[in-house]
Amino acid sequence: MNFKKNTFALILFFLVITLSSCTSQTIDIEGTTKFSSIKADDNPVQYHTVVYGDSLWDISHKYYNDPYVWPNIFKKNQNKIYDADLILPGQSLIIHKNISDKSREKARDYAKTRGLWVVGYREESDIIFLENDK
Repeated sequence: MNFKKNTFALILFFLVITLSSCTSQTIDIEGTTKFSSIKADDNPVQYHTVVYGDSLWDISHKYYNDPYVWPNIFKKNQNKIYDADLILPGQSLIIHKNISDKSREKARDYAKTRGLWVVGYREESDIIFLENDK
């Protein structure tokens, strides 16, 4: 019994010494850092909740007065929209209020030359359009 008490006391002693030596050695942290490399988007946005019968064409016409700018909406919401020809009721889409003239022209050119489409399938031309200008 005496051996157990001595062993416990010895372990406790080393534990206290170890913990006290760890906590007494502190160093002040100097300097600054940014915790995120994500750039803030200065372009104001609004949200559109898709309802039955909506299409990117109609949404583009509603917000930009130009239905041919729908590829911009598709590009900005590519994490929510797999196929530009198929949007679903309840989806919340980000609509940027300001679109550069260059971006508007690229979208218009693409919309006018896109060609045939298939619902439920991401066309190769859509993939190429999304990969450009990242």
